[in-house]
Order: sequence, then structure tokens, then C-alpha cells
Amino acid sequence: MQLSTDTEGLKLLEQVLEVYDQKQIANYLNQRSPNKWNREAINRWRKGKAQEKLTYDEYKYLQDLLPKRPSHYDKPEFDFIDLFAGIGGLRNGFEKIGGRCVFTSEWNKYAVKTYKANWYADPH
Repeated sequence: MQLSTDTEGLKLLEQVLEVYDQKQIANYLNQRSPNKWNREAINRWRKGKAQEKLTYDEYKYLQDLLPKRPSHYDKPEFDFIDLFAGIGGLRNGFEKIGGRCVFTSEWNKYAVKTYKANWYADPH
């Protein structure tokens, strides 16, 4: 089963690429669809040089790489911003007591990747 639009899969791919590299994503997707994906195929798709498509199962599987929206975000106790975030130590404590992060700032590219791998980011 294919996704309804190519842009949905590509949008998800771009989100996941903020955390993982193309080879890691290909290896991960190949657990669901053996020998279908490689770094070059993902790179060509991303640059519009190929018309790759994710199946519905691959799409859902790739979504599992991103952090889920915490249930308390619907009715948070308070909102906070995470400045000089690092990998999210302060956020961890604030979320545990019911807080919702509404803004994050970090400049170190490795810390940003780790942060995005561990913490939910509202796409809006």
C-alpha cells in the first residue's frame, strides 16, 4: 500500500534526517523492507532525482524514530522555554512535573541532533 502523496513521505524523511543520516535511515527501513533502501536512493529521492515512495508500513515504521507527543501537552500545568538546552536535562525535569516546552534554543549541532532524537517537537 502506497502513501496518498509523495510529499507526506518526503516531509517525514526531512524530519528524520534532522536526527539521523541517510545510511542509518536506509538500514532502519531495510529492517521492514529488506534490500530496498540505501543511502544513495534516499539522497536521490531527497534531491528530486528519483520518485521513491514509502509504503504505509514504512511510513509508520519511520515515524517510530521520532519522539511522540506527550499526553500532558493537551492540558499542561505550565509552559516553559528551554534556552541553552544542551541535550534536554532541564526539559526532562520540567516535563516530569507537567510542563510543556514551547521554545528551544541550542547552537551545538551535535546537541541539537541528540535533543531532536529524544524530545517531541511540535511541527507547527
